[in-house]
Amino acid sequence: MRLLHVTQRYPPAIGGAEKYIADLSEEMVQRGHQVDVVTSRALDFHTWKNELPPAECLNGVQVRRYRTLRRRAWVWQMLHFGLRNYWRTRSRRYEPFIFLGGGPLSPGIFWAIATRGRDYDLIHLNCLVYSHVAYGYWLARRMGVPVVITPHAHAGQEVTYNVGYQRDAMFGCDHVIADTTAERDLLLNLGLASWQVSVGGTGLHPEKYRGGSGREARRRLGLPENSFVVLFLGRKSDYKGLDVALGAVSGLQSQYPDVQFLAVGPETEYSEDLWTRYQGMAGLHVMGAVPDDEKLAALKASDCLVLPSIGEAFGIVFLEAWIMGKPVIGARTPAVSAVIDEGRDGLLAAPGDAADLAACLSQLIIDPALTRRMGANGREKVLRHYTVPRITDRVEGIYLRVLRQRQRDRLPGS
Repeated sequence: MRLLHVTQRYPPAIGGAEKYIADLSEEMVQRGHQVDVVTSRALDFHTWKNELPPAECLNGVQVRRYRTLRRRAWVWQMLHFGLRNYWRTRSRRYEPFIFLGGGPLSPGIFWAIATRGRDYDLIHLNCLVYSHVAYGYWLARRMGVPVVITPHAHAGQEVTYNVGYQRDAMFGCDHVIADTTAERDLLLNLGLASWQVSVGGTGLHPEKYRGGSGREARRRLGLPENSFVVLFLGRKSDYKGLDVALGAVSGLQSQYPDVQFLAVGPETEYSEDLWTRYQGMAGLHVMGAVPDDEKLAALKASDCLVLPSIGEAFGIVFLEAWIMGKPVIGARTPAVSAVIDEGRDGLLAAPGDAADLAACLSQLIIDPALTRRMGANGREKVLRHYTVPRITDRVEGIYLRVLRQRQRDRLPGS
């Protein structure tokens, strides 16, 4: 197959959606398919600053990056104006403000699809919340090229799936690939037909997460050897629940003074404000964006991972913790509840509830055997269901079904 993957950003840009499309693209190339990627030159979606090279080949994938219009303060104001009035009125007159404010707005991406789109058997759009999906879908339909989409819809954030032009794209695509059963159910409730939506999921390459000495990793990161280390891993945005995790751990320290909190991931204005508030917190260790070896060390050094996020479509960091044999704690949202088997490989806390999260952590602190058992169960689940080859099997099957259906539709009398 000749495949065009269209995405808002691509590694080295960091993010779950970015990792998903990169892993899928590279695995498809390994299987003998041609995969080209069209994307922005941005590392940061807050600004869409053009930083990355315009073209390169990454593990067999031809990546073409195009300049995009910067998202400056007035663009953010336009986006907020559109969202505020759209949710108040549901009037489509406000959709252009959301489209223009969201980005990436890239004439280069538009032109690349318009001029080369017919060279491909299928176009795969990635991450519905961003504006490239709207013009990518419109072009694919205009050219008559089969098109599928992975929305990465966050059930608690309507902006990721329920704006009018987003619904138009999903309803018009040949197929929609959900991350979880909960996301599939959300999309079916939105009105999509059952034949139109499948669960693809996301996965890891287990061989890239080799085990090792947790003791050595703790020495490397300056963590006490005989302590209970709670890891937060991810971009430190407000919806990720970093404040909830900090409140839970700080509340436990009077009872369990050896508890350490390690926060790893790109900083934001929100997180910088948090560090000011928690400046005197004992056992707090903060790391920003780190290379893969440092992330692996953090996973090795931890006893559990917490991500009380209210805006996850999946939560790939849960898989990363599990493959290293660590239990996880997430927020009891539909998507996360579909990923974590509560009581078997992790625990769920009420969204935004630091006391409930602290109670979950207490269970793991006082019961090391439970901690080890949940981590082992999580690792087994990843190996069974969430490897990149298994996920690619599903997506490849969807591609082939879409192409077969298109061929049948072209037959006389069909």
